Amino acid sequence: MSLGFVVFYRLKELSPEQAQEARKRWLDYKKNKWPKTVKLIGEYDHAYGSDFNGFVVIETPDFETFASFYPQFREYSRWYVSATKTVTGIRRED
Repeated sequence: MSLGFVVFYRLKELSPEQAQEARKRWLDYKKNKWPKTVKLIGEYDHAYGSDFNGFVVIETPDFETFASFYPQFREYSRWYVSATKTVTGIRRED
């Protein structure tokens, strides 16, 4: 069984320099800090039909993996992300 997570995010208002720093930190996080047990399926700009700026789709083998990953991920991005909302599903195994 695998779990999928759609994590919607809303960005804070950032200056061009802050936006550049946020992008740099995100790339660094993905390259150097992203746990191997958490699969990044995709990154999406814009979340049309919502008040979020975008979302990421991730997959984990179980909820405990997500629960240990998410607090440190959220803390790392807190300075430029004002809000998140997570939708969870169980992967269909046909």
